[in-house]
Amino acid sequence: MLFSSLALILAMTVPGGDSPAASEGLNRCFIDAAHRAKSSVVNIVIYDRSSRDGSEGLRKKAYASGTVITESGIVVTNHHVVTKGNYFQVIGSDGAVFELDKFGNDGFFLSDKKTDIALLKLAENTRLRPIVFSDSNSLRQGEWVLAIGNPYGLRQSITSGIVSYTGRDNIGFTDIEDFIQSDVPINPGNSGGPLVNLKGELVGINTAISTVTGGYQGISFAIPSNIVKQVCRELIKYGRVRRGWLGFIARERKIGVSKGSSVAVESVIKGSPAESAGLKKGDIIREVDSEPIESLGGLVKSVGNKPVGTALLIKVSRGGKLHDYRLILREKTEYRKMRAELDAIFERYGIEIDENSESKDVIVSFVSPGGLAFDIQKGDIVVSLNDEKVFSMDDFVAIFTSSGRKIRRMNVYRDPSIHTIEFDGNND
Repeated sequence: MLFSSLALILAMTVPGGDSPAASEGLNRCFIDAAHRAKSSVVNIVIYDRSSRDGSEGLRKKAYASGTVITESGIVVTNHHVVTKGNYFQVIGSDGAVFELDKFGNDGFFLSDKKTDIALLKLAENTRLRPIVFSDSNSLRQGEWVLAIGNPYGLRQSITSGIVSYTGRDNIGFTDIEDFIQSDVPINPGNSGGPLVNLKGELVGINTAISTVTGGYQGISFAIPSNIVKQVCRELIKYGRVRRGWLGFIARERKIGVSKGSSVAVESVIKGSPAESAGLKKGDIIREVDSEPIESLGGLVKSVGNKPVGTALLIKVSRGGKLHDYRLILREKTEYRKMRAELDAIFERYGIEIDENSESKDVIVSFVSPGGLAFDIQKGDIVVSLNDEKVFSMDDFVAIFTSSGRKIRRMNVYRDPSIHTIEFDGNND
């Protein structure tokens, strides 16, 4: 029915489209996309492993899917998949069964609950190839997509549909939501499988359906490939996903029946990036990086999907006027450690150091008249500290800490030349 409908559409819009060759060409497009992607898809059977009377047993709990993303055999699936049991049987597209390697500190997977993404690692991977990632930001409403997975244990099932919406949030499935909504039929067991375009490239990982019966009812959701790539990179490199901290509490309030919602700052946490940037209680968050903010979900999405180290431009409304504030996303614990070191620099040397959010240059933002370095000036760009190059605020703090919290020498750029600032040798 699907292919005959597509052939009819093609016949109505393309000269000569009523020919068998045109219909077969359209069919071939779907067939080739499925063929390119399905060898990267694994089927997962989830068991509970338990011991009774000295013997070990397995009880089947559920089915799921996974997508191979590296040549070393790393498989992405969903967090809610790996929490359903404690033993996983992984089956390739050709029926080969794979064992899992230990992955992470506590078992056989790494996961991020906030985005519902998890990683497994195959003990061997001689037959599988990684899927090709596409840029999910280029996905368009109405675009044809395919889902490949293991619904109800029916291995390597392929379904198709169109993209209904992108950037869907406030659904209630995960903490950070930025879903691709489609009408591709998926069911229990499809979770973790790929959503691919007609080139066979990954545009998303299927994660959930909107249903009251437990089965497919016309609406399905996938995590965009760009988020999948970022989260997987963080999990592989750090064993967790590092997330930036803004340091304010916000609430969503209705403007009116037809005017939608706004997001207001309820309180600003002392010593937070928000306080340092200048945000205040009562500010209305209008935009983050030029993207309008109309809901708490939109705010969480706009920040949660950006990597640590990103410079954010936040536009707020205050007293009928618009104000722009820039801050750099850093993890909460790392930010607080950094602030402690910067406070120590001010107490000892009478200077404040900040980071230019656009260029990331480390600059001197304040000089106390009673400081130890009388030659330093506000606006100086720090080039090196204690004869070590400085490229970022993190570099500056790390060098200061490793030097026993002492500054001996600082090279700064002050247009148009480099100046060497010698600090008081008795700065103990």
